[in-house]
Amino acid sequence: MKYVLPQLLRYFKEHPKRYTLVFIFIVIASALYVVPTYILKQFIDTLIDNDFTFAKLWQYIGIYTAAIITAYISEFIWTYNLFIGSYDLQRSLRGSLMEHFLKMGAPFYHRFRTGDLMTRSSDDVQVMGMTVGYGLMVFLNTSLYLGFIVLMMGASVSWLLTLVALLPMPLLAYLIFKWGSQVDKAFTDAQNSVSEMNSEVLEIIDGVRVVRAFGLEDETTKQFEAKTAETMKKNNHVSEIDSRFSPVITIILSISFVLSFGLGALLVAQQKITVGGMVSFQVYLTMVVWPMISAGDLVNVMQQGGASWRRINEVLQTGDELEKDGAEEIASFVSLALKDYTFAYPNTERTVLNQVNLTLAKGEVLGIVGKTGSGKTTILRQMGHRYPYSKEIPEINQRPLTDYQTAEVRKLFAEVPQEHTLFSRSIEENLRFGKQDATEEELWRVLTLASLAEDVRRMKDGLQTLVGEKGVSLSGGQKQRLSLARAFLRNSPVLLLDDALSAVDAKTEQEIITNLRHQQEAPTSIIVTHRLSAVTDAHHIIVLDEGQVIQEGTHQELIAQPGWYQDQYHHQQIKEEVGLDA
Repeated sequence: MKYVLPQLLRYFKEHPKRYTLVFIFIVIASALYVVPTYILKQFIDTLIDNDFTFAKLWQYIGIYTAAIITAYISEFIWTYNLFIGSYDLQRSLRGSLMEHFLKMGAPFYHRFRTGDLMTRSSDDVQVMGMTVGYGLMVFLNTSLYLGFIVLMMGASVSWLLTLVALLPMPLLAYLIFKWGSQVDKAFTDAQNSVSEMNSEVLEIIDGVRVVRAFGLEDETTKQFEAKTAETMKKNNHVSEIDSRFSPVITIILSISFVLSFGLGALLVAQQKITVGGMVSFQVYLTMVVWPMISAGDLVNVMQQGGASWRRINEVLQTGDELEKDGAEEIASFVSLALKDYTFAYPNTERTVLNQVNLTLAKGEVLGIVGKTGSGKTTILRQMGHRYPYSKEIPEINQRPLTDYQTAEVRKLFAEVPQEHTLFSRSIEENLRFGKQDATEEELWRVLTLASLAEDVRRMKDGLQTLVGEKGVSLSGGQKQRLSLARAFLRNSPVLLLDDALSAVDAKTEQEIITNLRHQQEAPTSIIVTHRLSAVTDAHHIIVLDEGQVIQEGTHQELIAQPGWYQDQYHHQQIKEEVGLDA
């Protein structure tokens, strides 16, 4: 609770008008809700004193009606504004989290699993909304409403009777706050377990074909059942602590009723309080029940809110350790270079790239080839500043990449990675991620460039064809070509292709490369590939092995000199010839 209150106060300060309105009208409503009980006291005493008249009856009815109507309007105003604040906070937190996710580089996602981020963005945000809505409502009702009740009990009946009735309350307060601290830890453990379970679900769904292929359905089910059992056990522990509050509150209040009734009867007999005062006091004590029960809810909600806020803040305050970007803009692209570039991934000792040198001028095509694991993909990742730089920094227009604004650097590149990310929308909507305001003519142009136009025309719904989650309704080659078309539509100065033609046949590959080369203004391109036919027309080719450049030159120069490139080229040529003969 100590943690969450400062966070809530900061949020309240951001919306002073709303919460000032809430406070004013809850004070009015709380004060008016004790008026009917005070009228009841007056009414009973008037009857006993034989001083009852119809004029007084109508007076009591008028006051009672006015109090109830005004209290209703007041409560409507403050609860409406309070729960608007709850939904506003949830919207704000989700927006902040999404903005943070979009800004973060790869190291951030190494630390947090997807399921964990989903839980924090949904369950924990909802708990925070409940804390600001229901939690604040309980807090204000418990404090202000209870305050007015105690004030009326003492001022209109007897302070001595009030003091005796409230004697058991310190014990209740002690137990509430003692168990409340246990709720915090138990709820944090439960939420962490839910995060792990969600991550498990996502991985199983993503890998369901592998699970089936290896016949591990039963084993996977058992493992997941163990995970859900652990989650249930931790949530049951939270429920067990929560369940302690209500019985204790009921017992404490019962003791208060007995004490107040016994002393109250004595005071009536001694004529120190009236019968109406005694009756109204019992009604006041009944009214105390809800605020006292709510006090248990308040501690639970606040402790859970504190745990959720810590989990949300952990995400928001965790960076990706990338170097800060500069303030420069990229007016036009001239060149891209790596100079003696050495790189190792964070928290590893292995050097992935070692003393790599390359220069790429506007309009040129660079091919990067080599064995699996030689560092080809890493070069493309670091062009986009995915991980912190170890020492040297790539240069754009002969200046360090970090001198420029991140948004400017991202605009410079259009990348087609090895893992094709398609959204469960239509082909047109997937294309428009590359350019929101593209015309239909532009969409068909890039589909033609990617040799996908004819495939789309043959589809029943054309551009409106839904590709399904992760493009499940498309073949591997179609997914790859749709990703290519989306990158072409972006029309960035530099095109990064990371083995982006591996799922198409050699004829289609050549068609796409020819289409690119014959554009009016062909983009500067870096092509990472295992199939050397994709880089035969490149202006320059480098061969990587263990992170080092072992050969470089044009296609003709490299096939003329003994080495990996020549061997690989002849090997692939033989495979193609065998394939054609077959």
